[in-house]
Amino acid sequence: VSSLIADLPSSVSTPEIRVDCEEDKKFKLVDETKRRLSQGRKITDIDGVRVDFGDGWGLVRASNTQPVLVLRFEALSEGRLEEIRHTVETALREAAQTIGHPPIDTHSSAGH
Repeated sequence: VSSLIADLPSSVSTPEIRVDCEEDKKFKLVDETKRRLSQGRKITDIDGVRVDFGDGWGLVRASNTQPVLVLRFEALSEGRLEEIRHTVETALREAAQTIGHPPIDTHSSAGH
């Protein structure tokens, strides 16, 4: 088993990033973010939206219990992780503007 694990590419990931949002708009935010990211990318939309970039992924999902979005990212390198995170967070901020949500701050994690 250890030789199989050794053959897997190493990856870097973020912990859960919790972002405050308005309760009544959190699912709209996820849907609009999905719409913005789905062009030419593989999307899994079970419990939020997971965007596959081939060499990493980004996830945005609405919490079922709090007015919070949960973001996660994983990639094969730190640099690529930052690129994927930037792409997804930009789509999320644009989605917020489109649906009339106040600006989203993805860099100060929600303290919930």
